[in-house]
Amino acid sequence: ATHLRNFDERLIFAGANEPPADTAEKMSVLKYYHQTFIDAVRSTGGKNAYRTLIVQSPNTSTEYAVSLWTGMPTDTATNRLMFEIHYYTPSQFAIISEDQSWGKMFYYWGKDNHSTIEPDRNATWGEEDYVDQQMLAMKTHFVDQGIPVIMGEYGAWRKTTPLDLPKHNASVTYWNKYVTQQALANGVVPFLWDTGSLIDRTTLAVKDTDILDALLTTAGKK
Repeated sequence: ATHLRNFDERLIFAGANEPPADTAEKMSVLKYYHQTFIDAVRSTGGKNAYRTLIVQSPNTSTEYAVSLWTGMPTDTATNRLMFEIHYYTPSQFAIISEDQSWGKMFYYWGKDNHSTIEPDRNATWGEEDYVDQQMLAMKTHFVDQGIPVIMGEYGAWRKTTPLDLPKHNASVTYWNKYVTQQALANGVVPFLWDTGSLIDRTTLAVKDTDILDALLTTAGKK
C-alpha cells in the first residue's frame, strides 16, 4: 500500500481471495481481517486515503453473503468499499474436470439443453432458477443498500468428453450468457475468469467466438 499509494483511482486493492470462512466463528475472524486491511491501507495516506477497496464474501459465496455476512467494515472514506463474490455454480458443471466422490460432472445445463444421450450428466441443481435467486439476493442485500458488488470471477468451459457435444457446447455458451445477463440485471458487475480458454494469452487470438459473442451481446457491446 505504501509503495502504490500515489497511483490513481484505476488501482483498486482487494484484501483477500476466496477466504475460507463457512461458519459464524470464521466469519468473525474474516471481518476482523477485512477491517485490519482497510485500516492498514488508509493509514498509508496519499490516494490510499480514498482509494476504492474490495472486501470479499466468506468463501466468495453468494449464499454465505446472505447467511454469514454481518455487515461492511467501517471506513474513514465515504462510499469507497466494494463487495466481491465469485460464481462457479453448479461446481460439477463449472469447476471439476473429473468425477469426484461427492458428485459426478455435469455436461448439460439449462432448461433446453438437457441430453437424452447422457441423462445422468444433466445438471440436477444450480440452473436458471438458482442463478435468478442468487443474483436477486445480491441486489437486495447489497446493491439496493448502496454497496457496489462485483462478480470478480466466474466462468464455465468446454469439455471434450461429453457424448452429446452439441448439447454440451450449447450448455456452456448458455451458462456464460445467462449468468452474465442475470448479474447485470441485478446491478452486479461481472468479470469473466479466463486463463486462456477464451483468449490466447500469447497471440491474443479469440479461441471461443461463441462465448465471446454471447458475452458481448448480453452486455450490449455487439
